[in-house]
Amino acid sequence: MRDPDSPLARAPRTTGELLSLLRADDDYLEHQPDTLAVLLWRSGSEEFDAARALARSASALDRVIAADILAQFGWDVAERLDESVAILIGMLSDPDERVLRAVGVALGHRRSPVAIPALLGLASHPSADVRFGVVCGLSGHDRPDAIAALIALSRDPDLDVRNWATFGLASMVSTDTPDLRDALLQRTEDADGEVRGEALIGLAARRDPRVLPALRHELAGQFCGDWCVEAAELLADASLRDALLALRARLGPADEAAFATSFDAAIKACSPGSPLGALTSAKVRR
Repeated sequence: MRDPDSPLARAPRTTGELLSLLRADDDYLEHQPDTLAVLLWRSGSEEFDAARALARSASALDRVIAADILAQFGWDVAERLDESVAILIGMLSDPDERVLRAVGVALGHRRSPVAIPALLGLASHPSADVRFGVVCGLSGHDRPDAIAALIALSRDPDLDVRNWATFGLASMVSTDTPDLRDALLQRTEDADGEVRGEALIGLAARRDPRVLPALRHELAGQFCGDWCVEAAELLADASLRDALLALRARLGPADEAAFATSFDAAIKACSPGSPLGALTSAKVRR
């Protein structure tokens, strides 16, 4: 429910004035995120009709604005969902890469399976920005064709594409297949620490025994963030407790303060006698 006392409800500018501000700023999400937020809070017929018109504009920036409005139109009640999705799917033939990226991200917000076939057609687009949009659009869908595309994109040469595809497989779907697990296992050897961490979380959540040596290796290395700590908590394996304590002892004061809660939870979960269970009895589902 939208809060009628929200500052967004008291914004004095008209919808037309707000749109003019966005259209004059090529980087409006960075410079004036509240302008878009007001339009989304309103989410009335005027705002929808404006977005629909902008989607047909000759200006690529206008079409990006249209995608950003349609992405979350209706705020928390997803008003005019089918209409929004239909417009966005029609925009997937746009010649501009920035527009395609925005549309893919927007369809990720809308989570409509109707968009999957059109998104799949762009999964091998030469632009990394477009492929990133495809990842966003496909994430959260458990359909086999969407999962297969995300698996392929988890091997993408572009870090952002690869990272978000790995996250999508690890944490945004309930699918649990050998192919998905194998893709995550490959990413535990990625050059990027965040990608490795997301993969570890996905494997740990699925109780895959192969994650244990990869996780021990990550805990013994340079600290890149608390993804590996979260994975250890999910496993709740007593053999990881000493590795967690050793990693924590290597942290500087800033990281110790920032990640104390994560370490506390993981160390507790991995302590002998923890009720959370141990990995050693888990079996890979085939």
